[in-house]
Amino acid sequence: MLKSRKIDRVMLIYPPRRVAALYDKVSCVPMGISSLGAVLREQYEVKLLDAATEGYDQERWESKYFFEYGLSTEQILKQIERFGPQVVGLTCMFSAQFPIVARLVQRIKQTFPEVITVTGGTHPSFLPEDSLRRAPGLDYIVIGEAEESFPQLLHALAAGKPPEGVDGIAWRDNGNVRINPKTRYIENLDTLPFPARDLLPIEKYFEINIPFMFFSKSPRNISFATSRGCPFRCRFCSSCHYWGRRTRFRSVENVLAEMEELINRFGVEELKFEDDNLLANPERAKRIFRGMLERKFNLHWNMPNGVLVKALEDEELLDLMKASGCYEVILAFESGDQDVLDNIIKKPLDLKKAVDTTRKVRDHGIDTHAFFIIGFPGETLRNIKNTLDYARKAVALDKAYIFLFNPLPGTELYEEAVAKGLFKQEDLYHEDYLTAGITTPEFNPELLRRLSQKTYWYISFRSLWRDPRKFFSKYVLRILRPEMLKTLFRIARTLLFS
Repeated sequence: MLKSRKIDRVMLIYPPRRVAALYDKVSCVPMGISSLGAVLREQYEVKLLDAATEGYDQERWESKYFFEYGLSTEQILKQIERFGPQVVGLTCMFSAQFPIVARLVQRIKQTFPEVITVTGGTHPSFLPEDSLRRAPGLDYIVIGEAEESFPQLLHALAAGKPPEGVDGIAWRDNGNVRINPKTRYIENLDTLPFPARDLLPIEKYFEINIPFMFFSKSPRNISFATSRGCPFRCRFCSSCHYWGRRTRFRSVENVLAEMEELINRFGVEELKFEDDNLLANPERAKRIFRGMLERKFNLHWNMPNGVLVKALEDEELLDLMKASGCYEVILAFESGDQDVLDNIIKKPLDLKKAVDTTRKVRDHGIDTHAFFIIGFPGETLRNIKNTLDYARKAVALDKAYIFLFNPLPGTELYEEAVAKGLFKQEDLYHEDYLTAGITTPEFNPELLRRLSQKTYWYISFRSLWRDPRKFFSKYVLRILRPEMLKTLFRIARTLLFS
């Protein structure tokens, strides 16, 4: 039987990152713990610890292909001891990060047996039973968005009540895993306080200035979201399921008020819109951009998560994007083969129309980057070559990111790949979207890697001869920073000795 307990201090941790040697390190304000921290501090004393950024210069090599960066386990334990929380929550967005979370909660339990350990994020939300089995030091999993479920869990624990009535929770009960599925979502996102960025070392993010997807106009850039979810059901994407299979929008006024706070309180000069689909409602997006202009925010911005290509057919929208500070879009093509889009991943995109749309974006003075994925289950080598040909020849791109398909838990293609024996769950903990992938009679990861690299370098150097001045100012000068030179050396060493 549970007993009531005092809970007045909660610590939320973004753990160290585990990445492939060919990846860039990044340093971004963790939106999950900063949003949850803002809610919790209305009732508890809260500490946020971004272990990845606080220990950004500390690297530990797992093998010649993977390394981890961030504070060491001992350093994290010292921070916990100093703060003295009754509850420690760790976020886990990526499957490759889960072994770190499992290791940390085990050490936390060994060192502080009375501390309650909780995790949440994409990976444990979709695989709660497996996550509890792999992490014996873990007490609870919050499934999906946590701003309502986590406080409810804390209230139940403080009162000595079992969490049966809490929506979206997984836990152990007499050796058995119990799961309350996620069924309720926050209808009015305006009711949430702005993220508690003040509880994080905000100037350190600006100093490091390696944001998600690498590029920025100003070092004083920050992650920002105006909505949750996506209206589409692409079969490879888990995000639409994580956020409840629909899109929920913050009001335009609420969005603009947070922008104003970021400018006035933190001196922010650039926004990284991390919505799954900022332009899902084009008329709302226009109102946001008009508001930015009317209030003279003078911000730079881009959308590193990608953008709905079809929405960019709207000339008025493009005009407002450019005028309000947009300098770059990442076009979420995913495939350059219409059959793959229609029948394998179910993405609503007309590739022929997208050619003209991409040209319109460039004509507005906005850089065009693009996402492509190759190696889906059911794809043929001809489909893959069509995608690479489309990236090289059909659309006017400044840069292309070509990833190898890795199944994401919670998606239809994950279930399909596992059912067909193309992928084992164990492979999740070594996910790498540049060199790993599935093997079929048509292709293997090594072949796809060679094909993707040829296309990547072709498009990159085409940008050089198209506009040498922009190429050097945007790419070369940024790469010459000391942190990026270290990254290039690491990547070169990995390629030479692999």
